[in-house]
Amino acid sequence: MPIKIALIISIILQFAAAIIALSLTKRTKTNIAWWLISIGFLLMAIRRVFEFFQLSDSQSRLITGLLSTWTGVLISILMLGSLIFIKRIFNIQKRMDDLRKENESRILSAIVRTEENERLNFSKELHDGLGPLLSSVKMAISASQHIENPEKTAEVMNNAEKLIDESITSLKEISNKLSPHILNNFGLHKAIKSFIAKLPIIDKPSISLDSNLGNRRFSYNVEVILYRVICELITNSLKHSNARNAYITIMTDEKTLTLDYLDDGVGFNSEILELSEKGMGFANIRSRIKSLNGSFEIFTRENEGVRVNVMIADCGLRDPD
Repeated sequence: MPIKIALIISIILQFAAAIIALSLTKRTKTNIAWWLISIGFLLMAIRRVFEFFQLSDSQSRLITGLLSTWTGVLISILMLGSLIFIKRIFNIQKRMDDLRKENESRILSAIVRTEENERLNFSKELHDGLGPLLSSVKMAISASQHIENPEKTAEVMNNAEKLIDESITSLKEISNKLSPHILNNFGLHKAIKSFIAKLPIIDKPSISLDSNLGNRRFSYNVEVILYRVICELITNSLKHSNARNAYITIMTDEKTLTLDYLDDGVGFNSEILELSEKGMGFANIRSRIKSLNGSFEIFTRENEGVRVNVMIADCGLRDPD
């Protein structure tokens, strides 16, 4: 009697396990290994039923015993098959992990490279722009100390004053490149319009900006990163695409911020994204968007232009300053 009670409890538990396993197949995306395991649980429950009948009916013990044995063999085959498929899943997961690590290394390399280029550009701006002006001011002041003619001294000092004014203007330009005051004071929409307006007129493609941002302000990181991304996309179009038109669409629904960038340039082979400096540039853009928990997609083919889609789910909308 106790054995029968134990078998009944075992049957109930096995069927419950089989039902739970089958109910989880959708969450495992109907993976064949999970199907095999679920069927194995079901067959285990059926085998327990055969064992119960063996104890209850001595006349059918031979038949139920054979059925139980063959059911056990089938369970063993299913479990072996499921383990083979699970091993394949682990192998695929390992390859995905290796690819993820490789991509993270490539993105890190792109970030370091971009930061180094920005440092070099900043150094060049200071050395070639501000440096000569300040040197000229110093020479003018030094020369004025050895000039006895008051009129000549006044002329030298006047020139020095003009050089100082020019140095201040140059410093403001460098500062604006590092942190655009229009972005800080007036927001993303006006900053992008200002950037487009200041582009060189020669060979400049027609750039269309469509936006519902208005005076809306977003978190500092969102505004700065998206501004840098758009500037880089425009610069890429100017340098590489030979585009005649570029279209920028920025929309927000209070929670989500989306960017759609399109140019009608020459495009490029998508393999370049993995191999060249252009790929490094897009990897850097991707890493910036990823830092905002956003999504970044790029679509391009040779002679079919470039399209970039960015979506930031939590844009950090805030009240205008």
